[in-house]
Amino acid sequence: MKTTFIFFKNSILLFIFLCSNITLGQENQLKQIDSFLHESEKKHSHYNHLEELQIAKKANVLAKKIGDNQRIAESNYIISRALASLELPKESLSYIQKSLNQKYTQKNILLQAKFKEIKAYDFYVLSLKSQSSQELKSILKLLKNKTDTASARILARIHTNIANQYFDKNSIDSAFIYYRTAGNFFGKLNEKSAHNTIAEYYIALGNAFSQKKDFDSAFHYYQKSYDLKTKYKDPIIFMQYITFGNYYQDQKKYNVALDYYLKALQNIKEYSINITPFNSLNKNIADVYGALGDKEKQSLFENIYTNKESEIAATRSESMDYALSIIVDDKENKYETSEKKKYIWIFVGIVTLVLFFFFIYSVLRKNLKQKETIFSEVHGTLQEKEEIISQKTVETQELQLKVNEAYNEVCELAKNNDPNFYSRFLEVYPDFQKKLLEYSPGLRTSELILCAYTFLGFNIKDIADYTFKSINTVRNRKQNLRKKFLIPTEQDMGMWLRNVLAKPTGKEE
Repeated sequence: MKTTFIFFKNSILLFIFLCSNITLGQENQLKQIDSFLHESEKKHSHYNHLEELQIAKKANVLAKKIGDNQRIAESNYIISRALASLELPKESLSYIQKSLNQKYTQKNILLQAKFKEIKAYDFYVLSLKSQSSQELKSILKLLKNKTDTASARILARIHTNIANQYFDKNSIDSAFIYYRTAGNFFGKLNEKSAHNTIAEYYIALGNAFSQKKDFDSAFHYYQKSYDLKTKYKDPIIFMQYITFGNYYQDQKKYNVALDYYLKALQNIKEYSINITPFNSLNKNIADVYGALGDKEKQSLFENIYTNKESEIAATRSESMDYALSIIVDDKENKYETSEKKKYIWIFVGIVTLVLFFFFIYSVLRKNLKQKETIFSEVHGTLQEKEEIISQKTVETQELQLKVNEAYNEVCELAKNNDPNFYSRFLEVYPDFQKKLLEYSPGLRTSELILCAYTFLGFNIKDIADYTFKSINTVRNRKQNLRKKFLIPTEQDMGMWLRNVLAKPTGKEE
């Protein structure tokens, strides 16, 4: 009796020990995930978007491993944001759509709003400006009755983004309406915690006044942006320096502009900010030196700018390769899981069939009449299979018809210069953009759209008519593309593009 009691006591102690170890291990993993998320946010603030993506992906893998839906969603948000910053809107949209369909996100309105904010940015990059505007305004409806601080922070950003879109369209009066509303929301925030976003808002407001030629008001808001950063002893103030430099360069006060530009450059270096998004700073410095007559330094900074642009092109290609590999890895993992499930079902099916035929065999031995019945059932099954094969044939024919319909639909969108043309084109030909970027990573969206028109078989006159551009403009842009792709003079560009898409992998020899 005593021995039995000791055995049960030791078993209970062992169970408690194992449970505590499991709990402790999970807590350590949560801390590691949170550490990754914090580090990725830091990389974002320093514009190191590739590192932001890499670290967020680590957090995402760990979160999926332990099944933490909240951290899965949070890491997905950072991944989609990093992909957007790396100029991969399609891949970013893929993560966003997947996240918006998750139950955790559907229950969290703030997270939905943040995903939709990136979605709007991706649409804008893809020149789908109408869809971008609709997405931003849908966020306003989503958070309409929200009065909490987190919602106010998002609403302030959204109103600023809408204002910026009106600014880009030179609708300054409309822009000011949204800038003022954004200011009301910023007024509800804790100034210290939101000072970075507010400082960016002041710069945007200053730019709007500058566009109206109200330079005094513009300078007033540029100064407010700088004062806010220094008020909270924020050392990263290169954007404010660049803004002052631009202001004084426009005023033709080149010595003052140069001083601010050089301060911005020093601030970027001092705090290890990724200069890639701000390489135009080197070009501005070169222009100012040119205006001051210092040809040696003008040449120096022009070379720095040019070399950096080449480096950016190479890095962009590497970033795209890495980002795309993440998408591929996710698809492969999903495929492997699906394959495992398929093999399990096959095994279950085989076992079931073996048992079924064993049962049939046993019955057949007992009763010949039962055998005839089973034969009739098998015959019926064969008829069903023939019907299924016939149905599959019809479905295949319908699918071919749909492909033809998709081609005709894309052509109609192209002829109507529809803003949805290029996004629909990529749905029909999903590998088109990726393969062209392998040849020339620096292609702009407008160049990719021209390639799409050419791929569909439209000639220069057609493209000029449909896009409301002159024939010479279209001819020159196509000639530039031929040079970028190194297409021989005697080869038809449309045929070349179709051959590229038809190739399974690799570039043309």
